[in-house]
Amino acid sequence: MNETIERFDIRLPANAKRLLTQAAEISGNTLSSLVLNAALDKARDILESHQHFKLNAEEWRQFTAALDHPPEPNEALKKAWRDYEDAGLE
Repeated sequence: MNETIERFDIRLPANAKRLLTQAAEISGNTLSSLVLNAALDKARDILESHQHFKLNAEEWRQFTAALDHPPEPNEALKKAWRDYEDAGLE
């Protein structure tokens, strides 16, 4: 699998670059590898926190009850749906 390699440039203060370079040298990594791996770890954490949620037993019961018996749409939701249809986003 040949993935396209793209370039990503970043401007940073000199003291930040020195710190990152020193950490890369100590860990036996290149600066690019250190920064890329740290950024990917952080990106995964952010995505996971927005894509998964944990519920206790009572929260789970309330969640499934809301799915099984959703409330009737209020006026704001009805208006939002009309706006969506009028915008032709379907």
